[in-house]
Formats: sequence, structure tokens, C-alpha cells
Amino acid sequence: MKPFQTILFGADFSEGSREAFRAGCSLASPGQTRIHALHVIEPHWVPEEPVPYGQVVPGFYAASVDGREREALLARMREMYAPCEPVDVEYRVEEGEAARGILRVADELQPDLIVVGTHGRTGLSWLLAGSVATQVVRHAEVPVLALHRPEHERPRKAKEIRMILHPTDFSKGCETSLRVARGLARDLGARMVLFHVVPFGVYASEMSVPIDPEAYREALDEERRLLDGADLKYPVEARMARGDAAEEILHAAADLDADLIVMGTHGRSGLGRLFLGSVTEYVMPRAECPVLAVKTPRGTEAHAPGPATESIASAH
Repeated sequence: MKPFQTILFGADFSEGSREAFRAGCSLASPGQTRIHALHVIEPHWVPEEPVPYGQVVPGFYAASVDGREREALLARMREMYAPCEPVDVEYRVEEGEAARGILRVADELQPDLIVVGTHGRTGLSWLLAGSVATQVVRHAEVPVLALHRPEHERPRKAKEIRMILHPTDFSKGCETSLRVARGLARDLGARMVLFHVVPFGVYASEMSVPIDPEAYREALDEERRLLDGADLKYPVEARMARGDAAEEILHAAADLDADLIVMGTHGRSGLGRLFLGSVTEYVMPRAECPVLAVKTPRGTEAHAPGPATESIASAH
């Protein structure tokens, strides 16, 4: 069974969000997954009347959406976000600010996955989805799948997930995203590539200390060896590069023609390598494929690369 049984999808009626919905459906299991499609209507501010004498600027209040408009939106959602596979979809309309609305409903539903687009504009002019996706990734306690689509790009066909790229920095904080990536590779019968970016050096005071890439190569090979298993359709692969983490991740995804990038949003290794949410936030709106951001559990401490831990081995 696929790991996502309850998926919350943020709908904004843009073509990009339609593609994000298809990407979410590709991670759903027919008969086992329920998708909650949510559209959040931003408040419509109406000036108060009459304006009190002497008041220069009129006051405003948020006008509620009437039942007719709500039903029209629900009908539009059912038409635009109809699943191609026999997946159960529930449609819902709420009022408020987009990111907060998604996070509020996430707290209520406790989904296994949130799906959002990273760019888009609606006819109702309520979503600049790049900022919404960023806020959701920062504050959600569950994995967030974000799909970027340039505003003027032609619609893309939904692709099967056959290649998964998992950037790692060997920190304990990456173990959660590692388990998710491996589980998806197993359930989808996809190839999985472990990827590590080695920095050119670490700065200590005024000096740059050179880094031996072999230390990273050994840690990468050990992690790859532990992840391999008979339950995977393809052997786990490993790649390494040197340079800026975010740019090298994008280059590797393009070179491999990756269908999905799975990465953690925080982590630090004993060798000084840093993976912060900023790297994920940089990659999300620039990647050509969906990015699944998996948050590091609170209180997770880092450790240096070395002999693989039991928790990584238990990813099987």
C-alpha cells in the first residue's frame, strides 16, 4: 500500500494547480486514498456605510460568501479537479487567507500529504501560489508536494514517477525524507538515486579548510548499500557532485530526467554540510518536476556521517 492515505490538495483554479492535482493523484492508491480538494476564498472587503461624520477613511468589513457562490465554486472544482483514476475526492470551500486556510484544515484532517502548486493566478485573484507554497512548507507538520509551472508554459501531461532523486547530507534530519523516498521507490517500482553535494571547503575563522571528497563518497556508498533490498525493483544508485547544493540538485534532476525530488527541509552533518529549508525553498519553484518536502521531526539532532544507523537500515 502506498504511504499516503489522506491527501489535502490546495486548489486555486490555475493550470498549474491542475497539474499539481494530477501529481497528487499519481501518489494516491485507488480504493485506499482520499483526496480533500480545498479552495480558500480570500475575504472580499466591503466599505462600511454610512461613513461616520469626520472619519476620513471608511472602515471595511469582510463580506461572507453566499450559498449560491459556494455551490458554483464546488461545481467548478468537481469539473476541473476530476481524478483520472478511481480515487475518492471530497471538495471543500473555506474562507480566509490561503496558506492559513490550508494549514488550518491540515490541523483538522491530519493528512499524510499536502499538495500545492508553486505558481499560479486565479480568476478570483486570490492566490500567488509561490508564497503560499513556501508558507505551507515552512509550517506544515506533514510532507508537502509542490509542483512548479511557469505562468505562460503550456500544460504538461501527467508523468508516471519512474525516477526519484533524494538529496542527502547524511544528517539524522534526512532520515525521515529518506524513508519516504525509499517507500515511494518501492511502492511505485521507481529508480531511486541518492545524491550528495560536497562543498569546496569549510570556513574556520579566516581560513578555508579543504574537504576530502572520499569521506563523503564512503558515507554515500554505505548509505546506498543499506538502502538496497529485494523489495525494490531497481538497485539504489548514488551520485555525488561539488558546488552549491541547490544548483547541483537542479542540475542532477535535469540530467537524470527525475520525475520527483524528495528532500528534507532541515539537517546538519558533523562534517559541516548544511541542508536548510532555504535550499528546499530555492529548489521548489525552479525544479522541472514535483518536489516533495519532508520536514525533520522536532528535536532531531544531527550526527556525522559514518557507519549507518539502525534507523536508516530500518527504511526497508
